[in-house]
Amino acid sequence: MVIKANEDEKEQSSITQEFELDDIMTIFLVIDNMAKTLASFFVEVIRHQHVYDKVASEVRKADISSLHAMDNSLIYTEMAILECLRLHPTLMRGIRVLQSDTTVKDLDLYKRTMIFFGQLVLHRHPDFWENPNDFIPERFANGTGFIEPFTYLPFVAGPRV
Repeated sequence: MVIKANEDEKEQSSITQEFELDDIMTIFLVIDNMAKTLASFFVEVIRHQHVYDKVASEVRKADISSLHAMDNSLIYTEMAILECLRLHPTLMRGIRVLQSDTTVKDLDLYKRTMIFFGQLVLHRHPDFWENPNDFIPERFANGTGFIEPFTYLPFVAGPRV
């Protein structure tokens, strides 16, 4: 809503337009990321017939009476989505700023240093994942509790820069 009656209203209008633009950009980015994730999910499922068969069967039998019931009846589908997010994270890199001085493997890093890291590298690193380039939804059969902390970050964790 744009208000143009007096100076105070013009200032309010500018703030309102800023919020509206921010809302539009947020919606665009969410939809864009969701579209990319769904496209990656469908490509992976179609490429792997046994996964397709399990997901299709589970979806056909799913209890859709409530979100809770649906969540409880789509267990394998959730595993396939988690595996898809591992292989195709929504963001390719994260950025963090150090809050204090630290040392990593004899390398001194100072407060306010920007650290860039790649989710794709973490998600496919052979030290953390068996057969890291393979699409194996079953690796998430017991949830995500087995994962080494900070090696599975499909949406990036913590405060953004």
